[in-house]
Amino acid sequence: MPASYFSLSAAVVVALLANAHANAKECPPGQAANEQEGWEGLANNARQNADWYVVDHGAPEATPTLGDVSVLYQDEGEYEGQYLVIIRQLSHPKYLFMVLRPRFDFCSDISSIDDGKPDLFEVIFANIDSRKF
Repeated sequence: MPASYFSLSAAVVVALLANAHANAKECPPGQAANEQEGWEGLANNARQNADWYVVDHGAPEATPTLGDVSVLYQDEGEYEGQYLVIIRQLSHPKYLFMVLRPRFDFCSDISSIDDGKPDLFEVIFANIDSRKF
């Protein structure tokens, strides 16, 4: 994978950090959604939301359902005080980098969240092969 793909991803994260305003504190240890039992169901929901987004925005060749899911807490920038979900798919057919914002309290008990709901995540950034869409 060319280094430019990784530097572009870093640039995207830096861009998301611009224009700060605070929203919330970081979750206490063990209480963030991605640290709780049942997170994989929510991660799959994020992948599904990303998949709907790529189809709706004319990039059906992208495959976010195969992507790696990670979580990033924003210490500063536009999404300061929020958790963001990152989906990266680095292999064929296309390089994909997406950022989603959870639409639920990321520090709450996730056992009561229906991971089949279609509106749990909002795509706030999408890039395929170094092209924003």
